[in-house]
Amino acid sequence: MTIRRVPCLLSAAACAAVVLAGCGTQHAGPQPGAARAPGSSPHQRAVADAAHILASFPPPPGAVRTGLIASLTGPGEGPEATPDVVTATRWWRAPGQPQAVLAWVRGHMPAGFTLGGTGHGAFMPSPSVVVPESWTDQFELPVVSGVLTQRWLVVLVVPYRSDQTAIRVDAQVVWLPARPAAEQIPPDARAVTLTPVFGFGAYKNLERLDPIVTVTDPAKVARIAAVIDGLALFPAGAFSCPAESGAAMRLTFRTSPGGPVLAQLSAQYGGCGIVSVSIGGRSMPALSDGTESGQQLPARALAIAGARWAYPLGGPT
Repeated sequence: MTIRRVPCLLSAAACAAVVLAGCGTQHAGPQPGAARAPGSSPHQRAVADAAHILASFPPPPGAVRTGLIASLTGPGEGPEATPDVVTATRWWRAPGQPQAVLAWVRGHMPAGFTLGGTGHGAFMPSPSVVVPESWTDQFELPVVSGVLTQRWLVVLVVPYRSDQTAIRVDAQVVWLPARPAAEQIPPDARAVTLTPVFGFGAYKNLERLDPIVTVTDPAKVARIAAVIDGLALFPAGAFSCPAESGAAMRLTFRTSPGGPVLAQLSAQYGGCGIVSVSIGGRSMPALSDGTESGQQLPARALAIAGARWAYPLGGPT
């Protein structure tokens, strides 16, 4: 098996022999876009978007809709492991050889889709079973910030009989749940303390250059709180993250510099940029540290506070 461009991962089930049932015809659907209904939840938007993406698939000339391809029960590609994904599937049969059919599809995808990856392989369940080769193209649409984090159309083709191709088409949309209403910085916060947390391999002689900063200006406290309230949830699932040293910024909100703690956050400098949150002593879902300004939360908080830490965020240079 050969794979080009991670995360293209050809599933074993997708390379098994095919059985087609039923027939029908359908023309290409509307141009792709992020489907949205007024008042819809992120999950509802993902469902509508998956249907819209699936309808955007351009059937090759002579293609016929079929029923389930019994042995192709899995798509050629798949998202990271997450419970927050919607998948919509259709099967087709078209004249011609798989690579030619897939090339035609690639050349006729609607505007907005980009080729994100390709896959080629075959699965042999046993020495006595010979199954056909398969080819996969993965097409991507731009994400919808804070709502839809992955929008894919995956096209898998395998030979069918002597002169036809079986096609499986999957629209895959990963959605980001809305933040809980309770995960907001309390409005009576009047002070926020920014504390450097030094990670592994820190330079002790440089740590003293990064003092603890306490902000009491009501406008600055409110601005930092608003940045945090605007962060998106960190997606559920399994991810491969860059290395991180354990360094972070701890943000502590209080009613006054010496008052009770209302909220506390820990924003890591490296890794996947996860922000751990506690409101009123209660752990809340993790957030992503990317702010609307493009800066990570620690850098944005320092900028609003008008402070500077000489020790580089994330560890020594």
